[in-house]
Parts: sequence; structure tokens; C-alpha cells
Amino acid sequence: MREYNNLILQCIPSGVMVINMNGLVTFCNTSADSILGIDYLKEKDKSYASVLKGRSQVVQLIKNGINGETYFRKQLQLKMEDINKWIGITTSILYDDKATPMGVIAVFSDITDVKDLEADVKLKERLAAVGELSAGVAHEIRNPLSAIAGYAELLKKGLQEDEIASAVDGIIKEAKNLNRIVTNFLSFVRKPQPVFKGTDVNGLIKEVISMASLDRNAERINFDIKALKTLPAVEADPFELRMAFLNIIQNAVQAMPNGGRLTVKSGVQYGKIFIEITDSGSGIPKEIGDRIFNPFFTTKDHGTGLGLAIVHKIIEAHDGKTEFKSRHGKGTTFIIRLPIKR
Repeated sequence: MREYNNLILQCIPSGVMVINMNGLVTFCNTSADSILGIDYLKEKDKSYASVLKGRSQVVQLIKNGINGETYFRKQLQLKMEDINKWIGITTSILYDDKATPMGVIAVFSDITDVKDLEADVKLKERLAAVGELSAGVAHEIRNPLSAIAGYAELLKKGLQEDEIASAVDGIIKEAKNLNRIVTNFLSFVRKPQPVFKGTDVNGLIKEVISMASLDRNAERINFDIKALKTLPAVEADPFELRMAFLNIIQNAVQAMPNGGRLTVKSGVQYGKIFIEITDSGSGIPKEIGDRIFNPFFTTKDHGTGLGLAIVHKIIEAHDGKTEFKSRHGKGTTFIIRLPIKR
């Protein structure tokens, strides 16, 4: 039966390696040899560090496994002599019938083809996004340019002094609109380079609420902060996070033109902190829910459609996640999840 089991393990396409608590490799199938670029049988020293020499990342995971830490589908890039290979590794503790640890089992998979496919898909997505961005920029810039051209034509016709002043004011206004569009666009397309440091998220929330409450559109809105007092500090860029929070809260204020309640809640869940921003506005229609983070998508008469796209990009750069839930006529909640440590 033992030989039969060994035969099965030798034939499966996944690499399997077993290491005892003394750090000696007691089993290694041919798939593990192939995936890791090693030759287990030729190694006189069967310690995992010797068998896996030159594979420092894998060595560290095995060492952590002997100390009781396990991994599930951990992805690593190994630099071989002539190629770079991506592998997936899952480790688990091997116990005897008395629940005493006997060693570590490591299972390896070659995921290089999957990573190459992901890279191809991402490239196509980026090219599609460039086309969409170009169309969005052209559309947004066309309106103020048309208005400026119209005012210029009026100036050519020889207007009265007060009419000239009005036309000049119109040109200045549209020029400012153009500057706002370009500024927002540059904020979106620039690659985030956050400067991470210990950040008090509750403090940022209070700052942003203070700023948003000064908006004349917020006069009839009740702000409610429900912050977890023991919320841990996170490793983040406070400037970038402040911008993300402000964009969402400004959207929430604009969603309640007749007043309402805006609630900001913070807490810890699944080992991450979360920030919930809830308004009592009209909600987001279901049919546009999957488009709200797209650049230049907006339902506002004077919006650029870049606010939420910038939020999504900032949170992504922090290894976080942005979600939302909305009920038509009942309001919207945006949820930001951030790792406490990087």
C-alpha cells in the first residue's frame, strides 16, 4: 500500500515535498524536482536548505512552516538559470495520530502560463482603457472649447463695453473649467506613489468632515461619526487617503441636495480596518452600478467623472478594496477596506 501511494504521488503533476521537524526532506516527487529545478536524489545532504539551495523564498516558507505558519496558494517568482518561473505553494503541518507535529508538507504548482495569460489580459485592458480615456478627455474638453470659441466670435463682432466684459468673463470661466478637467485627469493618470507611515484614520475622517461641512450644500446635512476609539493606526499615505475620503464625502453631500444624514463609521473586520460612508440620498440606479468607478463616467451636469476613479486607484495603491451598496431611494454606502500593516 505504501508503494502504491508513493506511485500516485510520483505521477501527479503537482510537486509534493515532505520535510520532518529536523529539517530533513523525507519525500520529494519528480514534479517538485521539475517545478523547482532541483534534483532531490542527487543531493547527499537532505536538509531542505541544501535541497532548495538558490530558492531562498521557498526555503523561508518551509522554515516558517516548521515554526507553525502555513500558506495557501502563495505565489512566488523564482529566477532560474535561463527563465523566470512563477509557482504557487501551499504548506500544511503534518501531524501523527496523537496530533503531534511531524513535519511540513509543501505542494507546488507551476503557474507561469496563468501569469502570462493574466499579463496579456491586463495589457488588453490597459489598451482599451487608453481608448476610453482618450474619448472621455475629448468629450470633456470639447464643451468648454466650444464655449470659448463662441465668446471669441462675439468679441470679433464689436460689442458694447458691458457685453465685452461679459464675454471675457465667460472665456475666463471656461478656461478655469478646462484647467479643472486637466488637473483631475492628471490626478487620475499619474501613478500613485504613496509615502507610507503610521496614519490615524479617525483623525483624517474628522478633518474631512470638518472641511465638507463648510460646503454651502451641506447646510442641511447632519454629520454623524461612529468611529471605533481603539482603531489601530494603519500604514498609509495620509494625503492620499484624505483625498479619497473627501471625494466620497463630497459625492455624498451632492447626493442630498434637500438635506439628509451622512454617517461615517470605522472599525476592524477580518484583520483589516474598514471605513463606511453612508448617505440618505436617492441611491445609485442598479443599471449603472458597475460603471461608477470608470473614468469620465458621471451622472452630474458639471462633473468630470474622475472622483470615484481616483478613489479606486488610491485605495488599490494601498492594497485595499473599495466597495459600495445602494438601494434606489434609500441611499448609498461606500466601504473602504485597508490592511493594518503592509
